Amino acid sequence: MKKTGLIFDMDGVILDSEIQYFKVHQHMFKMLSIPLDHTQYATFMGKTGDEMWEELIAQHDLPHSTEALLALEHELFQQHAKPEECGLKDGIKELMELARIEGYRIAIASSSSLEKIKQVITHYGLTVDAYTSGFEVPRSKPDPAVFQLAAKRIDQTPDTCIVIEDAANGMIGAKKAGMEVIALLDDRMPAQVLQHADHVVSSHAEIGEILRNR
Repeated sequence: MKKTGLIFDMDGVILDSEIQYFKVHQHMFKMLSIPLDHTQYATFMGKTGDEMWEELIAQHDLPHSTEALLALEHELFQQHAKPEECGLKDGIKELMELARIEGYRIAIASSSSLEKIKQVITHYGLTVDAYTSGFEVPRSKPDPAVFQLAAKRIDQTPDTCIVIEDAANGMIGAKKAGMEVIALLDDRMPAQVLQHADHVVSSHAEIGEILRNR
């Protein structure tokens, strides 16, 4: 089956933001006296913030509401992880240009809000055919719905789509949706479980080689 759809996760794949989120969460965990378990933290990546805080509140019997921790997280993100200050991942624009040349339709499927996705696209001048947010579907990643919606918006069937993800939750959702998965590693971040990936790479240039060699 010829692949004609390319679906990008945003944080950690397009935007170099996951490392900034990780630093904010390290600070918050220390403030809340929560031990930082890298294996557990890896399971939070790709999910929405409320899911992470709900789990941690229950696990550690924290005297805080999900809403309060989300508000603090948002405040710290505004100080230390603004989308326009995080910068793009190296090689992302070149990869998108190559995908265009190779005939792919391009979408973003992110657990972030539509507002943030639009902000990133506009600020960095990205050219995509469609985008979807985890807030548009009943459940975000690792549920497949956000990927299924992205494929629909670029007029593709799941079996014609390739998904680029940096988080295991996204890889699981993409595979559930019936899509091919490329895992993009970042050695600054907690290691992800890669059993759902069809390819494992460390750079956008390597993804470009996969597209060229089809």
